[in-house]
Order: sequence, then C-alpha cells, then structure tokens
Amino acid sequence: MNKNTETRSWARRHRTALAVIGTVLALLIAAIVLFDWNMLRGPIARRVTAETGRSFAINGDLDVRLSMRPTVTANDLVLGNTAWSKEPTMAHARSLAVQIDLWQLFKGHVVLPLVALDAPRVLLERNEKGQGNWAFDLKPRTTRPDSEGVDIVTLRVDDGLVRYLDPRLKSDVTIKAHSKASDADTRHSRLVIDADGRYQNQPLAVAGEIGSVTDLQQTLARGQRPYPVVARGHIGPTRVSADGTITNLREFSGLDANFSIAGRSLAELYPLIGVPLPATPAYSVRGNLKHSGEIWDLSRIAGKVGNSDLNGEFKVDRGQKPQFIQANLSSRRLDLKDLSGFLGARDEQSGQTIAVPGSKVLPQNTFNVEKLKVANADVHLKGHRIQTEKLPLDDFEAHMLLKDGVVTLNPLNFGVAGGDLRSTVKLDSNLEPFRTQADIKVRKLELKRLVPKLDLGEKASVGLVGGWAKLDMRGDSVARMAGSANGDIALLMHGGSTSKLIMRLANLDVANSLAILLTGDEQIDIRCAVADFEAKQGNLITRTLVLDTEKSVVKGEGTIDLKNEQLDMRLRSDPKDISLAALRGPIVLSGPLGKPNVRPSLPQPTGRVAVAAALATISPPLALLPLIELGGAEDTPCAALLKNPRKAGKQLQEQEKARAPGGKGTASDPAERQGTWNRTPTGTPTPAPAPTSTPKTKVTPAPATTKPKVTPTAAGGK
Repeated sequence: MNKNTETRSWARRHRTALAVIGTVLALLIAAIVLFDWNMLRGPIARRVTAETGRSFAINGDLDVRLSMRPTVTANDLVLGNTAWSKEPTMAHARSLAVQIDLWQLFKGHVVLPLVALDAPRVLLERNEKGQGNWAFDLKPRTTRPDSEGVDIVTLRVDDGLVRYLDPRLKSDVTIKAHSKASDADTRHSRLVIDADGRYQNQPLAVAGEIGSVTDLQQTLARGQRPYPVVARGHIGPTRVSADGTITNLREFSGLDANFSIAGRSLAELYPLIGVPLPATPAYSVRGNLKHSGEIWDLSRIAGKVGNSDLNGEFKVDRGQKPQFIQANLSSRRLDLKDLSGFLGARDEQSGQTIAVPGSKVLPQNTFNVEKLKVANADVHLKGHRIQTEKLPLDDFEAHMLLKDGVVTLNPLNFGVAGGDLRSTVKLDSNLEPFRTQADIKVRKLELKRLVPKLDLGEKASVGLVGGWAKLDMRGDSVARMAGSANGDIALLMHGGSTSKLIMRLANLDVANSLAILLTGDEQIDIRCAVADFEAKQGNLITRTLVLDTEKSVVKGEGTIDLKNEQLDMRLRSDPKDISLAALRGPIVLSGPLGKPNVRPSLPQPTGRVAVAAALATISPPLALLPLIELGGAEDTPCAALLKNPRKAGKQLQEQEKARAPGGKGTASDPAERQGTWNRTPTGTPTPAPAPTSTPKTKVTPAPATTKPKVTPTAAGGK
C-alpha cells in the first residue's frame, strides 16, 4: 500500500516537472518566434563600429529562421568610409544571409553552410598619400593557437560590384562579380569578374574568373591550395592575358602564371608597371611570370618585337632602391632598326619611327632622363643574325650596366662586313649636359660589303679596313652628342684593287679614259688608303686622307660638320703616268650628310680648256699643251701611314709644304716611288701575272741601283 502510494506521488511530481519544462519551452519558442529581431540591430551596429572604427548600420529588417542550421538575414547594410574620403559609404549590400551550423558550433567550430550577398557595393580607394580605406582601426584580439577561423561552405554573390579609385595613378576601375553557378552548391564554383574603367588614365577592360570559396578559404587560412586566377583584356592599346595561381592572397605574393602581352611599344608599359623600357615597334610576348616577395621573375620569354624574335629571362627586384633589373635576352634574327628606340629615334607611345627633319640623318629626340634614374640594371643581349637596310652586320652582342644614372655598354660589339666592331660606351646622365665617352675599334672590314653603293667596279677586290675612334661627347640626344664630339677617328686599308677607269675619271683624265673605254677596263692595285680625322666640337677636320694606287694618288682635305650635318671635302688625284688630255680638276663633296653633292671643281678644268682654246687659234697642235699631264706623283709611305697615320701624315704634309713653290724639297726613296711597299723589291724582275680574264697592267721594274738606306718618305710633288 505504501509502495503504490509512493509510485503515484513520483509520477505526479514528474508530470508536473515535464509540464513546467514544456510550458517554458513553449513560451521560449513563442518568444523567439514572436521576438522582434530588429531590436538587435542597434547593439550589432554598435559592436561592429567598436571593432572597425567605422560607422555601421542595418537599415532594413533583421530576420532569423530557426532550425539546427538557423539563417540570419540582414537587409540594407551600410559600412561608413574613412574620415579622409569624400565618399561617406565604403560598402553597402541589399541583403546578407548567413547560415550557422549549431552542432558544429557546440563543438567549437564556426561553420557557415551558406553566405549569400545580394547586390554588394564596395568602394576601395587610396588618397594622395597612398593610404587605403581598407586599413581599419581594428582592436587587437587574442586567438587560440588551434583556432581554425571561419569555414564558409557556400559563398553566393549576386550582382556584386567593387570600385577602385586611386588619384595618384589616375585610375577609376569598376569590377563586377557574380557566382558562376547560382542555383547549385557553389562550394567549388568560381566567381566571374568583369572590370572596366580607366587605369593610368587609359581605358581598361578585363574579364576573367577567380577561384571558388573552397580555394579562397584554404588559401587565406592555411595556404594549402594556390588560388586560381584567369584574366584577359586590355589597358589602353596593351592587350594582356594571364592564367595561373596566387599562393599568398594577403600579401598578393606567390603568383605563378603563364602570361601574354602585346602592344604598340614596350615603352607604354612604363606608366603601367613602373619598369623603364625603350620605345619599340609593335610587340607580342608570352612567358611565365612568378612573383614572390619583392621579386618579379619573367622566364621562358618568347615573342617578337617588330621584325625581331626575342627569347630569354627578365627579373625585377623591387626590394632594392632603386629597383634592380636583370635580363638575359637573345634573338636569332635581330632587325637593328627595332633597337632604334635606345637612340631616341622612336615615339614612346606609338613606337613609330620619328622622322628626322629635312636632310638630317642623326636622331634629334632627347633621352628620357627619368628612366635612367628609376632603376639599376644588368642586361645581356645577343643577336645571332642581324638584319639591316644598309649596313652589312652579321651578329651583335651587348652588355649594359645601369648604375645610378650611369650607363656602361661593355662590350658593344658587332660583326660587320666580314670583320668586327668592338666598342665600349659610357653615358653619365648625372652631368648637365650628359657626357658620353666612346672607344671603338674596327678590324678586317671589307669595304665593298660595308659600302655596297660605292661603285668600285664589278671586278674590284677591296682590301680589309681597320681603324678606331675615341670620342668624348656632351648632349642628351644623338645629334647633340655628335655635334659636340672631341677626339680622333681613323680608318685604314691596304691591299685590294679597283677600276682603272674610275681612277682616271677621278683626275678628269680624258685621253686615258677614252683609251680604256675602247680597249676595256682593267683592275689596278690599291697600295693603301688612310683617313685620319681630328674631332673638335663636332667638326671632323682632315689630318690625312690618302688613296694610293698603281696609277695615281688621291688626296683629300676638308671638314665634316656633325653639328650642322654638312660635308665640305675636296679630293685631288695626282697621276703617276703621262696623259695627253687631262683636265685635272679636284672633286668636290659638299652639302648635307643625308644628300651630299659630288661634282668636279670647275675653275681649274675651265681654265685649262680656256688656255687650250686660245692656243688653238694660234696653232691647233698647241691646244694640247695645257691638257698634257706629265704625271710623276710619288708613292705615299704606306707602311708608315698604316703603322702611325698621325705621325706619318704630319710628315707627309710637311714634305708637301716643302715641295710647294718657294719651298725646299727633299728626294723620296726610289723604292717608295716605285710602290714596292706591297710589290716586288726594286731591281728584281717582276714575275708575269697569272692568266686571268682581265689582265693587269704590267709594271716595268725600276733599274737596280746601289744606294744608302734611307727612311721611306712620300712626296706629293710633280
């Protein structure tokens, strides 16, 4: 009886407790269901403002759907901008829905199965000082070492828009974004982006895709998965595309992408990426781009710049001040005119060649001083096959060092006309005006290949040319440099042959020229050719200019004005044999360098003809007397000239002055007079020439004589 009473009492007590609990739960559920969640908008806004230092408001309704995965939806959210911005709002969204996994929350993990943004609008901007409005005044907080952060399962963005403003870069870019798959699980779906506006004051349009939310959170939280990025579009006339990944999104580092870029001129990239590049013709380049820390590394570069192919590697270290550029480039087929931008001969933006005004030939455009100061560089460039319109270049090699505004090219070498040109050039842009020093050496150049338009006769075989130039110049353009040049220039040649007719015409030798035309042209040996100039303030003054052949000696004098690009030269041919009718007038080279005039000097030939005409009135045979050329020009001291053109040329001039009327002459060495510098010694019978289609004129050996040895000299006397 007592036992049954206790059982009924226990049941009544538990039924009462269950009823109370049920009533409480019912009241709690009713309270939650009937609760006005909008009452929490104020506390939430104040909490966000306190955490970010920015104003925040939920101007629309705040709603909660209860379940084991409750969904919180807030409408009309507004986040204020930084104090220095003219725009009051940094971010706005029509709605934000967040779903929370309570079971995972009870276990200490924050898992959001869904985050959905509707019509988000975000403004990112920098001020004139470079400060970004995304730098929040966040309060420091401590996190557990084992904290895994927030795990977003699905991120959905509809009608998203981000605007980027940067007055320093003259940039205003709007980026639209939306999920690629809006009606399915977007955990692995990418975001589609479209950007347009202006960057560096140039029109921009870029479209592409970025990684899914899974990629994003793993890259941000643990860096376990590279974040994929695909984009293509244009900035002004420059077309770009990239397909790769970014490992460190927080620092925008760890980029590894295949890229392609094309445009009108490489110089147009300078305002876009800050790397000083020369003006070039249209280009198209592809390769691989890696970015880690301050290093941007372009490898496997392949493409074209103008008519030249380009391959190699290019690296920029932004960690150094100024930035440091290191490149190793090569070209299998290099068109030399594609490098004319280095000389200021191309427009920076269009890449088109800048026409030189009038008849001038030297580039007038000034060098870009800013580009020489914003970077240091170490660049190697090789061209294995050179294409030019006029110069017969074979190959090319250059090593450029740029250090604090000083450019050193060492070496700057060309394979030219079967020989080579080796040089070093140093340009110091820190001086006003620029100072440029050049040391150039040439050897074994074939003149016929070097100047193909110089008609030396079809059967001429020209000897090898060598020489040097040492110049010190001032100026910020090629024209100004040349117009201020000081130093020495010398070109030397020995051996070879040329047309006999051309040498006769150089002396206006009518009689012998007619004989050659009737009997056929022949080749005559060239003993030597020497051109030695002194440069003074851009004016090349002739020290020695000699072309010595078997039949005549051609000598020149005058100047080449590089400042005004004018030519004023006179060539005089002194024959070594007799002619019955020679007008013997100098040849004058004058006018602009781009269009020189070549003509005979008329006074002397005209005077001879006038005298001949006067004598003909007395007796016709007497008319030949003024036209008779007795010859007698002596061989020049070729060996001495080729060894030391300045010293030997000075001695030659002194001897010519001594032989002039009123001067006291000295006899020259008979061996030199016979031209034995490169022929059979005096007194030895000349061997018969080998049979050829064009036999050479036989040289009669001089009678053997016994004489004391004297230093070879050359006289220009008659």
